[in-house]
Parts: sequence; structure tokens; C-alpha cells
Amino acid sequence: MSDSNTARYFAGCLAVALEEMLAFRETRALRQKELLSQYGGALACLSLNIPGEYKAFPLALRSFHEEIRSFTFALRADRIVILHEETTEEAAGYTAYISAAAPAETIKAIGCRIEEQHTLGRLFDIDVFSPSGGKLSRSDTGAAPRPCLVCGGDGFICARSRAHGLPELVTAVIRIMETHSREILKGTVSAAALKALMDEVAVTPKPGLVDRANNGAHRDMDIFTFIDSVSAILPYFRECALAGFESAWREETPRSLFESLRSRGKIAEILMQDASGGANTHRGAIFSLGILSAAFGRLYRYDEHPGTEQLLELCGAMTEGLVEDFARSASTGPDIGPAPGLTSGIASVPASHGETIFAQLGLRGIRGEVSQGFPTVRIYGLPQLQRALSEGLSINDAGITAFLCLLAHTEDTNIVHRSDLPTLHRIQEEAARFLDTKPGPEALREKAAKLDAEFITRNISPGGCADLLAVSFFLHWLQSA
Repeated sequence: MSDSNTARYFAGCLAVALEEMLAFRETRALRQKELLSQYGGALACLSLNIPGEYKAFPLALRSFHEEIRSFTFALRADRIVILHEETTEEAAGYTAYISAAAPAETIKAIGCRIEEQHTLGRLFDIDVFSPSGGKLSRSDTGAAPRPCLVCGGDGFICARSRAHGLPELVTAVIRIMETHSREILKGTVSAAALKALMDEVAVTPKPGLVDRANNGAHRDMDIFTFIDSVSAILPYFRECALAGFESAWREETPRSLFESLRSRGKIAEILMQDASGGANTHRGAIFSLGILSAAFGRLYRYDEHPGTEQLLELCGAMTEGLVEDFARSASTGPDIGPAPGLTSGIASVPASHGETIFAQLGLRGIRGEVSQGFPTVRIYGLPQLQRALSEGLSINDAGITAFLCLLAHTEDTNIVHRSDLPTLHRIQEEAARFLDTKPGPEALREKAAKLDAEFITRNISPGGCADLLAVSFFLHWLQSA
């Protein structure tokens, strides 16, 4: 990683002069004395070891938050009471002050353990002061000297001899931060995808779809098929997120990122079919959540908390022109491209249901939804889900509400395929009228059960709405991460 590459991380950040650093340290020392006097317990002062003139930048802030999380979790695990906690975020650096009701030696031992074991530990600087103000050293707990950021040798010896230049040190710091960011990204995306897909199938009753009560209008799958399928495709979402993360560094176009997902999508669909016995349990999720995972990874590289609007806008940019590609495919026969977006068809295979419906009726289905940045989810599904949760509804009942809202506003080509366009419009109007009555949880469940019975009888499966419900859950859990 060259100097020019690391400089990207400091874009828009303030360089700190020596005088500012000295003033910052003096202010920090005064605050330490105040907190020791006020709370009387041991005081931990958390910061980061970052060489150079840039001390505050997005990647560093992410690392600092992880330092606080790891330290406070360790205190809680040892049932140590936190008396006070505060943080400061300045151009000269980040600092957390944590007063704890435990001997300073115990707190220092916890800090040393984190510094030694955590992926970011070499960057963590956890100073601990006794109630009298004395600063404990690592040797007080029997801990080994801190390793060098670059070579892993004795850090004190390398620093004293100036064994490594500043660019080499900064590059090492960025590399450590990036390694951890990749791990956090994979965990965040896979957890959100797992919860979203399991929440979607668990919401009951869900008209015409597999849920905890029945198989809906399906004969080739049940809830256990879904569980097997989710388990098989979960690594795919991590891969998509990492693809997005790396594309940000390479400064690839959004469309190039989308194109890079195709081969991954093909493999994910094979894994799904193997796990489900050939059933199409998650083809739509492979498409939709795959794109969202990649978009999130791309934004996450430089932003710890990407906004939902920004995320959905990027999804639209990634799939710009997808509907036009679909139109050509629908008029000339399947291409070797995505179906529904990341998995490939073969020229001799008949047109898909989506292609046929697009050619006949102009309904764009999931391709149109994604290429516009998921407007139905943005306007209806996600707000309805989060509103219901904020009003105290259970995840199940909030999911029913969001699903019925999506049913009222989604051009679900699955419904059209299994019935016709007038039936889709009738279902949309019925769902909209019902929601206008502002029903409570019991009425929601009753209505969903009635629709479920009707859809099963008429062999209607609103799979498009199910996919968008999963997307709504996915975005909700990403926001909550």
C-alpha cells in the first residue's frame, strides 16, 4: 500500500500540529485528575496508537469504537461495575474515560489482555490509573512489552532506533484497521442477511407463502427447506460485501461491481438448489440481497454507518440499464446474463416467467425495483415495518403489516404468473383498503389468515412481496447493527 493510497483515508481530515497535540495531552491529563477525584475508582483512558499528523479519520473512529466495545464488554463479562463513561472526539485524537469499581491492577490486566488478543490490539492504547493517580505499566501485570506495528519485534526498541519510517508505520496501521474492517463487515452483513431471511419465512400467517403454519401455495418446499437453503447461501452475502469493499478501493464503477457479482450468484443458486432439492427458495434473495450486500460493503469502506438512502441509490446505480437489458432479452430470447439478475440462463432455455410477463404486459418486476433503488421498500415496506416496531408490535406482527403494505403496492409478477393482471390489481386494492382501516395486531393476523386460505386455494404465491419483505428486514437490521 503506497503513500498515495493511504492518503485517501485522510481526505477531508485535519492534520494536527505538534502544539495542538501537546495541548490535547495536557487537557486529557487534567480530565483524568478530575475523574479520579470525582469517582474514586480506577480510571481507564482509551485511545489509539496512530503515528503521523492525522489522528482522526473514519477508519480510526471505527477502530476506536471497537476498542470501547471490547473493553466495556470485558468489564461486563467480569461483572465489574462501570461508574462513569465519557468520550471525546477531536482532530487531535479520540479518548474514552471509563471509571470502574475494581482494583486498578485488575483493570490493567484486562486492558493488556485486549491489547494482546484483539485483531486491533496493537493499535489500542489502554492506560490505567489507580485512585491515587499513579499510572500502571504493563510490567505491573506481568505482560510482555508491546510489539512493533511493522515487524512484530519489541516496539520500544524499534521506536528508539527509528527502525521504520513514518510512511511504513502509517501503512501498517491502515493495514491492521482494514483487516479488522473486513471481519466486521462480513459479520454485519451475514448477521443481517440471516436475520432477514429467517424473519421473512417465520412471519405467520403470510398469504400463499411458506411460513410456520403451512407451505402456502407451494408443494416443493417447507420451512425446513428454507432453513437448509439459508444455511447454504449465507457465505455468498459475505462474499458480495467483500466484493463491494474491494471495489471501493479500486474505484470501479457501480456497474462493474454488479457485473462482478454474476459468477458468485450462479454458484449461490447452485448451492440453493442442492440444499433445497431443486426448489427455488431464495432466487430473489440471491439477486436483491446480493446487490444490497455489495453496495453496503462499498460504502462501508469509508463510512462506518452508511445511510439507507445512500445505499439504495447505489443499488440503482449498480443496476442502471438492467431493465433495458431485460427488454432486449424478453424480445429476442434469454441471454447469457442474469436471471433474475445474477444467475445465467442458456440460449436454448425458454423465456423466464418474468421475461414473458414483461414482453406481454410491461411489468418490470424485481429488475425495475432494484434499478430504481427499491422504491417500494423505501416508501412502503421499510417505513411500515419500523413504524410497527416502534409502536410496540412484535416482529411477527410488524412483518405482517409490512407484508400487507408491500402487497398493496408491489407489481408482483409471481401473482400475475399464477393468475392474471386483474387479479393482481384486485389483491392490491383489497390490501390497501384494509390497511386504511388502521387495523390492530389481531385484525392483521385474521386478514392475513383469510388471504392465506384464498391464495392456497387459488394457487397464488406473492413471491415478489416476500423478497421485498426480506429486503425490508435486511435494511432494518443493517440500520440496527
